[in-house]
Amino acid sequence: MPQLIVNAKNTEKRIAVIENKQLIDFELFRPSEKAQVGHIYLAQIEKIDKKIDAAFVNLGQEKGFLHLKDLPASFVNTQGARLLVQVNRMGTKTKLPLVTGIIELSNAYFVYMKGKSYISVSKRIEEQEKIKLTEIMSGFLEPEESIIIRSEAINLDKEALLHHFKELQQQFSNLVQLSLNKKQPGLIYASEDLFFEKVNRFIHDYQTDDVVSDVSFPFATKILRDDDIFETFQINTNITKLFQPVVHLKNGSSLYIEKTEAMWVIDVNSGRFSGDFEKERTVAKINLEAVPEILRQIRLRQISGFIVIDFIGGMSDKNHDKLLLEMENGVRAERITTQVAGFSKTGLMQLTRRKKEASLLEVTSETCPSCNGRGHVNSSLTLAYELERELRTHDLSSLNFILIITTESVLSAFLDLGVLDEAPIDWEIAEEAIPFYQIARVE
Repeated sequence: MPQLIVNAKNTEKRIAVIENKQLIDFELFRPSEKAQVGHIYLAQIEKIDKKIDAAFVNLGQEKGFLHLKDLPASFVNTQGARLLVQVNRMGTKTKLPLVTGIIELSNAYFVYMKGKSYISVSKRIEEQEKIKLTEIMSGFLEPEESIIIRSEAINLDKEALLHHFKELQQQFSNLVQLSLNKKQPGLIYASEDLFFEKVNRFIHDYQTDDVVSDVSFPFATKILRDDDIFETFQINTNITKLFQPVVHLKNGSSLYIEKTEAMWVIDVNSGRFSGDFEKERTVAKINLEAVPEILRQIRLRQISGFIVIDFIGGMSDKNHDKLLLEMENGVRAERITTQVAGFSKTGLMQLTRRKKEASLLEVTSETCPSCNGRGHVNSSLTLAYELERELRTHDLSSLNFILIITTESVLSAFLDLGVLDEAPIDWEIAEEAIPFYQIARVE
């Protein structure tokens, strides 16, 4: 059974899920004044763009992006109109927070939504119980109300079901009343226990009752007041690996994971894999064995959006179908909606994963000041050529002194060019790992 390890005593809080001593899910939580997933705002529509069927809304301290299809059917979407919205996806450096007019509230038994009309039942509930619960709850719903019935609801009688459903209805009514009393757009609801709500969602999704934490809270089954509970469970080493692009698999093959502006790319490599099979069988075996680790890495790194996987080529149509089926079966068990779009004409597998929060890479890193996010820096030889060009912009015959600060590798590359020997250059070596030069003084 999966085990939850919760590090909650520090400002940055972390949740890890381990099973058979392997890290299978991970999420960190950093307090922020920016719009967080689940926050509810009174918003005002500032602009409607019919070309993209969306609206830009004012949330008070920041703006939001709203798809018009995510509005209650009865709402009249006009510029200046006010409405309650909930954050579906946090904003990034290039995108506004994504909000919806379909407000979602939940407890242990139901997920309640205002703005749509339907009933859904947990897949863990058997068919006869589904029919029974659907008949009971359909009599409680008002227009534009929806519920998802959770598996815990099967233990409740009709009176208890109504009680817990009415709690959520009342919670929504209270939010509406708060919005009516608010003069300007702004935050209406932000749970102080947002992190522990995340923990509760993990408990529900992984169906576990083994929760180890370094602080006491209602869901914790064991308290370990260690200096670093993640170190105790040897989780820190696994987290460190999540920031490396290369993932080594036990069979000797590897994955290379890279983020581009538009998508995530995962490349499967045979590496040191060796087998006694013919090439086609070997390729199929490597690709099939990579699927579980690919899904694990997507989950751990919180990868979302458009994902392209470059499996090793050379498989038969039969094994292509087998690989596609393996991936489709794998994504069904994911907590976050993940869909397999199939193979492109060039043989690349395409996935889409619902985006709610920024990836682990986006949350924990910033653009490199040396390479500006390219992942590469100019070589010593490239800088040597640049230095030559820059020096030739000066009238060297009239100069008495030029001071250049540079790394030893750039100096060596420049001297190998065998140019500008007559220039009055004084070199100063800088002990830096990244190649660079600077013309510090010209006299």
